[in-house]
Amino acid sequence: MTALLIAAVLTVTVIASGLTSGILVRKAAPALMLKPRVAVVALLATASVWIASFAALGPMLAWGLSGPSHVMPGNTGVVCQRCLNAANPLPSGLTVDTFIPIIVLLAVPVFLGLLMVVSGYRYFRRSVKQRRRLEQALRHTAYRTRLAGHDVTVIEHSHPTAFALANRGWGIVVSTALLELLTPDELTAVVTHEAAHLRQRHHLILGLFQGAIAPLRWVPLIAAINSAVPHYLEMAADNTARYRTSTPVLASALLKLGERSGPGVAHDTCGAIALHAAGIDRIRHLVAPPNGKRGLVSISTMVPVTGILLAGSLVVHLPYLNAILDGCLM
Repeated sequence: MTALLIAAVLTVTVIASGLTSGILVRKAAPALMLKPRVAVVALLATASVWIASFAALGPMLAWGLSGPSHVMPGNTGVVCQRCLNAANPLPSGLTVDTFIPIIVLLAVPVFLGLLMVVSGYRYFRRSVKQRRRLEQALRHTAYRTRLAGHDVTVIEHSHPTAFALANRGWGIVVSTALLELLTPDELTAVVTHEAAHLRQRHHLILGLFQGAIAPLRWVPLIAAINSAVPHYLEMAADNTARYRTSTPVLASALLKLGERSGPGVAHDTCGAIALHAAGIDRIRHLVAPPNGKRGLVSISTMVPVTGILLAGSLVVHLPYLNAILDGCLM
């Protein structure tokens, strides 16, 4: 009875949280903005827990369902049934006959994992091609210099732009128009912002996450997290920059970049592989931080929901893992 209750609670929680928790992510923003690096960790953990719970639904349903075994070649059916029996907490005789082969349910985590790996690989290959295309476009006009204590690549371009490339040969890139537009202190703030992206591995975080979750962006919760994480990474870099200079200096630099926003080389050519300093929307957060209490209700709702998902996924995945370690596949 306990196992059936856990199955029902997990199924309802996975579906409901996937459909509705995106709203909670957005409403939690006032509190999450105050600690952007913590927010990124929390959101990535929430997404990981939800995906693990979603993957657990198939193996969990396999406990209470039975289906045709003749569709499985060779001894596959015997092996699957042996692992299922070893992991199943339900007493025998409680299964319901269906037309669904059990191997389909058991394969859900494997299929989802492979899909995410393939998606991540394709994202990586696409990013490499974009980076090479950008480097070829910039190589003829670029030169290296030292600015605000960092090695910087300067490119000839009429649009004031700054971005960071996760490439040792390029790193922080600024345009000649940016050097003409900003004061020395503002340049220091912008360069420090970009250096924070590189030092805190924001490219790697975004690349791994956005590549892996691409097949699940139709889920409102995953879509909301995918949209929020880049903004919090920008805020984390902003915090580093304003601690190095000051809030008014960084806000002034962002305001100038926002006023001169347009078709910059980074936005045109490199797509998702560069992180950008421009962004007038962040100025409001810098000069008038939100009241974090407004997001506490949403966070207090998300925490127990995530806890239920984590507990439920462990209840499902651990018995199967123990069965495999005990040799059910042999």
